[in-house]
Amino acid sequence: DGSLVFVDISGFTNLSEKLARRGRIGAEELTSVLNRVFGSMLDVAYSCGGSLLKFGGDALLLMFDSPEHVISAVGAAVEMRTALRESAKIPTSVGKIPLRMSVGVHTGPIDFFLVGDSHRELIITGPTASVTTEMEGTADAGEIVVSSAIKEAVPADFTGEAKGNGWILRKRSVAFWKCGPVVRDPISDDEMERFVPRGLRANLRSGLRESEHRIATVGFLKYKGIDAMMESGGPSYVAEALDELVQVVQREADAEGVTFLATDIDADGGKIILVAGVPGAKEDDEGRLLRTARRILDARPQLAIRLGVNRGHVFSGDVGTAVRSTYTIMGDTVNLAARLMAAADPGSLYASPVVIDRSTTMFRTEALEPFYVKGKEKPVQAFELFEETGTRPPDFTNELPFMGRETQIGVLREAMVAVKGGAGLSITITGDTGIGKTRLLQELHSLAGDALWVEVRGEPQGKDNTYFALSDPLRRLLGIAPGSHAEMAAALEDTVLSKAPRLSPFTPLLAHAVQIDMEDTPESADIAPRFRPDRTADALAELLEEIFDGPTVLAFDDAHWLDEGSSSVVRKLSEAARGRPWMLVATARTEGDFETVGTEMPLTPLERDDSRVIVVESTRSAPIRPAEVDDVVTRAGGNPLFLSEIIKAIRETGQASDLPDSLDSVVSSQIDQLPPLTKQVMRYSAVLGLSFRRDVLDELLAPEGLELDEATRRD
Repeated sequence: DGSLVFVDISGFTNLSEKLARRGRIGAEELTSVLNRVFGSMLDVAYSCGGSLLKFGGDALLLMFDSPEHVISAVGAAVEMRTALRESAKIPTSVGKIPLRMSVGVHTGPIDFFLVGDSHRELIITGPTASVTTEMEGTADAGEIVVSSAIKEAVPADFTGEAKGNGWILRKRSVAFWKCGPVVRDPISDDEMERFVPRGLRANLRSGLRESEHRIATVGFLKYKGIDAMMESGGPSYVAEALDELVQVVQREADAEGVTFLATDIDADGGKIILVAGVPGAKEDDEGRLLRTARRILDARPQLAIRLGVNRGHVFSGDVGTAVRSTYTIMGDTVNLAARLMAAADPGSLYASPVVIDRSTTMFRTEALEPFYVKGKEKPVQAFELFEETGTRPPDFTNELPFMGRETQIGVLREAMVAVKGGAGLSITITGDTGIGKTRLLQELHSLAGDALWVEVRGEPQGKDNTYFALSDPLRRLLGIAPGSHAEMAAALEDTVLSKAPRLSPFTPLLAHAVQIDMEDTPESADIAPRFRPDRTADALAELLEEIFDGPTVLAFDDAHWLDEGSSSVVRKLSEAARGRPWMLVATARTEGDFETVGTEMPLTPLERDDSRVIVVESTRSAPIRPAEVDDVVTRAGGNPLFLSEIIKAIRETGQASDLPDSLDSVVSSQIDQLPPLTKQVMRYSAVLGLSFRRDVLDELLAPEGLELDEATRRD
């Protein structure tokens, strides 16, 4: 039994958007403002004996459970409103902060559920939480709305007129005894970690957290039906349903590297917030979150759910006090994701166009009629998203001029002539992210002419899924149309019988390679598990030899993402290519674990002169000044991807100034893959320029207690 106070503060989104233009300095200032505002409010709440249950974005959920919890809750709400007014008077670099808060207060039996598997999540839901949420939703900015239960428990002069199902609190000051903060028993770090989402642990454990404005993909999940479920089945029934839902969300999010950020209360249910790109960016953040959201829906949990996904700039960082802080995100991007969730029908997923367009996984979608949402002057466009339909091919529209790879093109041209003459060979194109491996592969495609071109792309999400990369391309190559497993198995058997009948006893091995369920034959069942990958690769090479009629190019792009089974097939096909008119070409990152095949063709950064020509040619319709050309070339450092993104930013904005934000969005995925300590050292060393003396860096790091050797040592 206790009282809940739900506080929502308006004005932070506008402040966050303004300070985002000031880069890292703006993020640091926003953190300072948030800590000052929330710190003063939390000091009030703690002095009144309150406990902070949920703290995220711009909202607080507080519980009061002392013997005088009703009067403590009401008094805390009044004093927090005063504290907010005082905090907002302090100016910022973008002016004073027009902050206001709406508050809902209710008292009754509060239901708590501790659920989940990969971490234990505290969820507050049920009738009391629902009424509290309703009261806050009824309150306008600056108002405190209390429930009838609160009205009956306080003196008559505390409340004024009715509003909705609640009452406006008119009391400007409340006299009550302040019991002070409730001190909790300390627990160990290991125990604490059980209650921290997996995606946040390394970041929080490092102690090197920084506030940032960055690009993120945000997903909101809403579940409903708790109140009726509580009434019909009681708390145990609700606990089972919540545990099932949270475990599904954790499983799918953890599998894709998506961060389970937080949960929040809502009427008749609650919300779960997911994010990709925070605290660290990875490849295909948009696709990873969309796949997570879609698979959560496809799991069909007991509770009715709906989801909304959006992408854009967010503020991320630690907010709070020395006593209690949280890692959170805020901004217009977050708000719109929540609005899309609210607009979605039960069992559906709404996403903004930018998320769908940038996802490497394609989905069946249906455009929705543009609709208005809170906080937007114009209607927003969104799409309902259904099942996966395939993988998006690389977009080579609006490409930069292809320069600086004349030697490599010459080698590939000669190799193509040799293949067409009957000689086989293998080449692995290696290099860092963005160095132009895939672009070079596309140039080879144009050189291939009438040779058969078979392309396979490695995907991050398929690294641990055997034959993930091969299955779809092989199905197309073997003429296997989508259908039931029985239908596809029959089509595979027909192909094998017509092309390579001697392989019929081993068709189940081939079925495994194309991810089709098929019973073992006596011959395939006799193969020991440890030999099956090699025998599968051998059988596949034999079958392809019968199918390929003439010169053939087998292209494996992003081979560093191939699963072990697919990598084994690549090695076998490379061996088979030697005696056939085949060219096997793989692209792989230098730092990846892919074992190169054939001749290695390393790609290095572009020469400055080549980069300069690319910049001039690409901006010919709107030329930039020579000094700006030099600046762009220097910033890109010879990396074609970085160069492309900078030029894209110039085309979009019409100017070459203020480029770091555009570059940050490109390199963040690389930076965020570094360990926290290494990332911190890198950021400090970056201020010293492209080269520097070791003793200067040591001097810079010393006050922070950082050491270069410790940060860069590899296990």
